[in-house]
Amino acid sequence: MHYLNYQGGKLFPLTILILLSLLSSTVFAQTKTDSISTYSQIRADNNGDGQPDLLGKKVITTGIANSPSGVFHEQYLQMFIQDDSSGISIFSNNIDEPIAPGDSLMVWGAVDSYNGLIEVEADSYRVYQNRSVPRPLNLIDLIANPADYLGVLTKGEGLITDKGSTYNGKYVIISPEESPHSIMVYVSNFHVRFSEFNFDVLSVGDKIAVQGIITEYNPEFPGQKNYKLFLRTPDDLNYIGLPSYYISLIIWSVLGLAVILLGIYLFMRYRVETKTKDIQLSLDQKEVLLKEIHHRVKNSLSIVSGLLQMQSISTENEEANRILQTSQTRIQSIALIHDKLYKTDSLSDIKLDVYLKDLIESVHNTFTELNNRVSLQFEMDSIEIDSKSVIYCGLLVNELVVNSFKHAFKHRNDGELAVKLKKDGKNIILTVSDNGPGLPEKFNPENQDGLGSMLINTFAAHLEAEMTVSEPQGRGASFTFTFPHKS
Repeated sequence: MHYLNYQGGKLFPLTILILLSLLSSTVFAQTKTDSISTYSQIRADNNGDGQPDLLGKKVITTGIANSPSGVFHEQYLQMFIQDDSSGISIFSNNIDEPIAPGDSLMVWGAVDSYNGLIEVEADSYRVYQNRSVPRPLNLIDLIANPADYLGVLTKGEGLITDKGSTYNGKYVIISPEESPHSIMVYVSNFHVRFSEFNFDVLSVGDKIAVQGIITEYNPEFPGQKNYKLFLRTPDDLNYIGLPSYYISLIIWSVLGLAVILLGIYLFMRYRVETKTKDIQLSLDQKEVLLKEIHHRVKNSLSIVSGLLQMQSISTENEEANRILQTSQTRIQSIALIHDKLYKTDSLSDIKLDVYLKDLIESVHNTFTELNNRVSLQFEMDSIEIDSKSVIYCGLLVNELVVNSFKHAFKHRNDGELAVKLKKDGKNIILTVSDNGPGLPEKFNPENQDGLGSMLINTFAAHLEAEMTVSEPQGRGASFTFTFPHKS
């Protein structure tokens, strides 16, 4: 249905579309607001409190889609609509009807603010297929004042001045050659084609051409406005010339080949001149090392396999996502041990404090919905223990931390997870505590039927640990384990 046309950057009057839509459905006429809100009205902050005046209010808005549905987020509707010079983000938990760039939309929903991004959380929307895609504005014309062009499709070229990643995406900073200003070019890890955006080959100083949506969004610095250019597809980013990455790769490949040839020559000389005894000793050491690594990998994979099997047997009606998340953290706790072993000179001992800190932060990152609501507190002595004890200690802490994230912080915005590791003579004291709602009545960790409690008791037994459970100051839960220091 061609109710709107977008030609030469001009929108035909939306009034006709609005009237036709409102008159065509008595249900919408009775349940939705009867006036159209402009993008500037939706974003208006007249009282200066940093939030839109219409926050939480029901509105109707219209525009042309400059991005398709089902792209910016793997599960939900996240997209942008615009007019000649401004636009707005549209979000919904459901994609009722597919939307393509150029489609005309009428949206009913409530005004929301997500990490600085002002958007309309849609209750419902209507699509009027038109396929007249908005013509992108020139980046050089709006980079000085991006706040005036939020939600608008733009394109341009620039030199990369910085690159990096955040917990929820990756980015480069570009600056057009003829402008003193710069802007972030960004792609979220919720993007369905996130892995196809190859930022690794980009380097500072490279020139690129980009096309995307100007928007405000900055979860790293809450309360501050930061303007970004959201890429829609990998085709929105193109290299101009040969990236420095490939030039460096060619140079290093040539140098590497020269080094390899030189190494082969020196090694051949070494083999001729070195005594047979020294050569045999070197080969024996390498063989022992390889056997040791294979042995550790085999044992770790056996533990992972056992955990997954136990999870499968004990689980009856649990949600699949919950099972996968729990299994993932257990696998990570073991994989992290191998990572530490490969990066240390010792094949037998690991720094327990460093390992536990990395493990807990990894679990924290797995529960993305709690990242900003739960803070981690560490108080740890530097302790080295044998790799076998590290495995059981890591699995024990993993169960406690995952349990806290699942149950202690569901309804808290100020969650705290504290981990203490102390050396007391020949013993190690490990404490994991949270500020959640506390333990159930008549809680007895030794008589729990759940898989988690059974695993905690099993791992504690392998460590020869004494376990103490308490509720400090009448709130939260604290688990303390005292076990002998084996190194």
